[in-house]
Amino acid sequence: MRFDDQVAVITGAGAGLGRAYAIALAERGARVALIDSGCADSRYPKELRSGLDNTLRTLKELGATAVSYRIDVRDHDAVVTMIECLQSLWGRIDILINNASIHQPCAFDALTIEQWQQQLDVDVNGSFYLAKAVWPLMKLQGYGRIIMSGAASGLYGDMHETCFSTSKMALMGLVNSLSIEGREYNIGVNSITPHALTDMTASHLAPSVKPLFSKSSVNATMLYLSSKWAPTGQHFLVAAGSVSHGMFTEFQPLRIGEDDCKPEVIHENWHTHYQQLPVVLHQSGEEQITAWAKRSAAERHVVIE
Repeated sequence: MRFDDQVAVITGAGAGLGRAYAIALAERGARVALIDSGCADSRYPKELRSGLDNTLRTLKELGATAVSYRIDVRDHDAVVTMIECLQSLWGRIDILINNASIHQPCAFDALTIEQWQQQLDVDVNGSFYLAKAVWPLMKLQGYGRIIMSGAASGLYGDMHETCFSTSKMALMGLVNSLSIEGREYNIGVNSITPHALTDMTASHLAPSVKPLFSKSSVNATMLYLSSKWAPTGQHFLVAAGSVSHGMFTEFQPLRIGEDDCKPEVIHENWHTHYQQLPVVLHQSGEEQITAWAKRSAAERHVVIE
């Protein structure tokens, strides 16, 4: 699977999975634009200040064509200017990987408005700004691949992860709707929920399991979702050699007649219906609404076209 003559934009490329993604795509022929805020302030750790430069140097040593931009994804004007520069430089953008994120676990009682806003600005607004900037070009060229970076906390929740899980779950909604708009233009939009050994996750993994969480399966999934064979509107859960597909499902509903629409009825039946089979998969919000209408219409002998 090669990416010759394709252009990939990767945020958070100075370290961790962003750096791994950049190397993997470059090794398979892609021209790569590295995006990271970094920091030139000497008060910050050296690795934070030099990460973007190190990734760029590594790609150059591989013989890859690459450029880097030290910008904050929260800065809409800087994002737009950067995409315009890339379009002028290389003429196209085929792949966008919205990998940039921050992780600041905090008890809800102690969570500040500033922390909440910062998380949403980086994860959600930053991903929106990048996708919005590349969208017209991808539509014009009739091709594009966009990957949003999720997290297990966003799907299931975790202690002290309120703002992190909220921002990551918001990206799932962005994928679900944007993928529908992109289908007719051959723009694939998907999410990857990865877990691999990085500086961000190292403290959360026991020493005995750290070797299990290599970046191999995550890189392989990223490359697949970046390719012309990628699906769209899908959510991939990837870690420790495991690749699976996740989506929201609806269990068999509890049907309540008009005369019995009381909270007591729901309470009395909830223990048997909260995971009642069969499971129904809906491809869109409209499909869910149609299903609701059809169930009720059938009981009332109403014909729906």
